Amino acid sequence: MRKKTLFAFALSMVSISTFAGGLLTNTNQNAAFLRNPARDAVIAIDGVYSNPAGIAFLPQGWHLSLSWQAAFQKRQMTTNNNLFMMNTGNPSADRYFEGVAKAPVIPSVQAAYVINDKWSVSAQFAVGGGGGKCEFEDGLPMFEELIGGTVYKNGGTSYALQQQLTGEQYFYGFQLGATYKIGEKVSVFAGARGVLASCSYVGGLSNIKVEGQDAAYYSQASKDAAAAAQLYANAGDAEKAAYYQAVATKAGTTAAMIQDYNLDCSQSGFGITPIIGVDVNLGKLNLAAKYEFRTKINLENDSKNTTANVTTLMPAYADGAKVRSDIPALLTVGAQYEVLPSLRVMAGYHQYFDTDAVGSSTEVSTNTWEALLGAEWDINDKFLVSAGMQRTKYGFEDSEMGDTNFNISSTALCLGGAYKFTDKIKLNVGYMHSFYEDHDFVNANGSKNSYTRKNDVVGMSLDIRF
Repeated sequence: MRKKTLFAFALSMVSISTFAGGLLTNTNQNAAFLRNPARDAVIAIDGVYSNPAGIAFLPQGWHLSLSWQAAFQKRQMTTNNNLFMMNTGNPSADRYFEGVAKAPVIPSVQAAYVINDKWSVSAQFAVGGGGGKCEFEDGLPMFEELIGGTVYKNGGTSYALQQQLTGEQYFYGFQLGATYKIGEKVSVFAGARGVLASCSYVGGLSNIKVEGQDAAYYSQASKDAAAAAQLYANAGDAEKAAYYQAVATKAGTTAAMIQDYNLDCSQSGFGITPIIGVDVNLGKLNLAAKYEFRTKINLENDSKNTTANVTTLMPAYADGAKVRSDIPALLTVGAQYEVLPSLRVMAGYHQYFDTDAVGSSTEVSTNTWEALLGAEWDINDKFLVSAGMQRTKYGFEDSEMGDTNFNISSTALCLGGAYKFTDKIKLNVGYMHSFYEDHDFVNANGSKNSYTRKNDVVGMSLDIRF
């Protein structure tokens, strides 16, 4: 039972997020975010995502933004467990595990058409969640804890194994909506985003040995002992028959424990996110709010698992099975104030309603929140520089942390600028670095763990008006 629970827990919580935002939400859906993340009340083409109601205050006509971002992340785990000393390949209680996530090409497109002084329409394509592939080349601590703990419990003194896991997760978003201007100062937005989820998980455990022997050895030992037990039983020697039957049972249990576990599962699903927003333009001061409703998604498996035991231990990864993975609802509020004609300051707040979502990646005790600050300065008619910060606070308790789904609270700093080629063409460039906290705790298996991350994102976008 313990083995089944650990495998199911580990692999049902692979979550890949290389961007800023909540557990399954990317908020940097345009490279302009990387130079200033506090964009919840901006009047700009990237507001199609961050402030869609503000589109009404853009000049009439077509607006388009083509954006590229590249994200690079490391997930670092340091684990101390005396069970690891039984590993003949690395007999040390201390282990360092690292997951490397790379997303070198993350595109997005925002478009809007301001029809007249009342109506506007907008659309976008972006990677709204996930965004890359994360590879744990040396596996995960919890897999080795599983093998080491079972070996120790059954009286073994040594083991060896190879492990590897790669997870890939993309939530593609296609958004459409309309903005209506009420009077001169207020506009409202209503729209929806279709979310196409595509995930895959490949990896497992292989070449597992106990006391230097593999599963084939113990399987044959079990058969030989069972045959001996039968011979002694036929001869009337109940004591030796019982002894060899016990040997057969133990060898069979060991053989089952150390056979390969190879996972190969792809998942896909679709959901709809209704979105509403409002913008209040008071001249130098602009206020905005947006609410994205919870997105219900059922992921359906297309599994090609190469060993039957994976499906037996993890029915959630059986071919054709469905798994819930909701995207939590999100409320954003923001303000932008024009201190000088060339200087603007911004602030924003995000509240994710994680506890209302269904799915292992969002099973937390407390909701995630974010606070954002930023500023932009027009050096002249051509050049703009900007900077900002975002504080993200996740609601994970120690018991809710997992090797494949640990989200560490962080502070992100953003820096960049923009250059106007003409009044209708502008290039944005930005860079974001996230400073993660260290999360130290002792898990249910007695391991002392320290989790942290490293994250860097660069990007550029081209804004065009015609």
